[in-house]
Amino acid sequence: MNLTHGEIARITEGRLEGGAAARPVTGVNPAESAGPGDLCFIDSPDKLALLDSCRAAAVLLPAEAAARTAPSADRAHIFVKNPRYAFALILRELEKEISAPRRSGRHPSAVVADSASVAPDAWIGPGCVVEDGASVGEGAVVEAGSYVGRGASVGALTRLHPRVSLLERCRVGARCVVHAGTVIGSDGYGYVRAGGRHEKIPQLGIVDIGDDVEIGANCTIDRAALDRTVIGPGTKIDNLVHIAHNVKTGANCLILGQAGIAGSTEIGDNVVIAGQSGLSDHLKIGSNSIVMGRTGVIADLKEGSIVLGPLGRPRREFMRIEATLSKLPEMYAEFKRLKKGAAGDDKNNP
Repeated sequence: MNLTHGEIARITEGRLEGGAAARPVTGVNPAESAGPGDLCFIDSPDKLALLDSCRAAAVLLPAEAAARTAPSADRAHIFVKNPRYAFALILRELEKEISAPRRSGRHPSAVVADSASVAPDAWIGPGCVVEDGASVGEGAVVEAGSYVGRGASVGALTRLHPRVSLLERCRVGARCVVHAGTVIGSDGYGYVRAGGRHEKIPQLGIVDIGDDVEIGANCTIDRAALDRTVIGPGTKIDNLVHIAHNVKTGANCLILGQAGIAGSTEIGDNVVIAGQSGLSDHLKIGSNSIVMGRTGVIADLKEGSIVLGPLGRPRREFMRIEATLSKLPEMYAEFKRLKKGAAGDDKNNP
């Protein structure tokens, strides 16, 4: 990477000050460890003290910090609305340089059915299988060892990393990223007890993933029993997440690592489900809710809820309970003292 300060300001739509003698930006680093050729960012005016020791060639700063910083001849200050997002835009430029070269066509070891539809500029990597009736859209990348099942579809500019399994009739939208080892369309966990046995209920539905979704490594998203399991557009799913059959998420949700969502739960837009949380089945989770880490949700949540703890209590209520529990040893000692005193009074007043 070799960017001038003006190019960084253009990419980030920022306002450039100073930096006349600073070197071009050739790398990126955190503010604490940035060197003379690096770009870094400071995302809050409260952290401006980091500038005192920062050696970076350029710093992305929040626009509201402009009045609290002085121009520097040897360091460029670029004021932007959102420094963290602006930094991500520069990282995208760097990613283009370090990523594998863009390829199209198919590797000789790939197996593509005659009835499959693969865009001319898509790439089907080594050891991949694209089954009958499947489609792979324009600019899509299917990396080594991945599987696209019968009638499944991969949207334009979507990337399936190595060993992704997109099973029959399931759909992934445009501009999605699915990381290694993820399985989309495995059977839902449906059984009925009959004759003293657990008999499997056939899972005949699909998974439908919207545009601009990212799914981490080693996730499993089960197909619906009859209809669709839906992941809404813009949703981002971390590694090791399990989403059961008939679940429906809204747009722009965040689902963090090791979370599990049981069957037929419906989740609104902009919901955050933090790590190691579990949601029971057939729930309705209102938009803009936050399920904090290691929380168990067993009842519906209204819009904008913030819940915490094994029973998914409102956050403030949970914190009050925890504060009270921390005083339990003192309360118990006081109880024993009062009980002992009461016993003495009983002896003295037969």
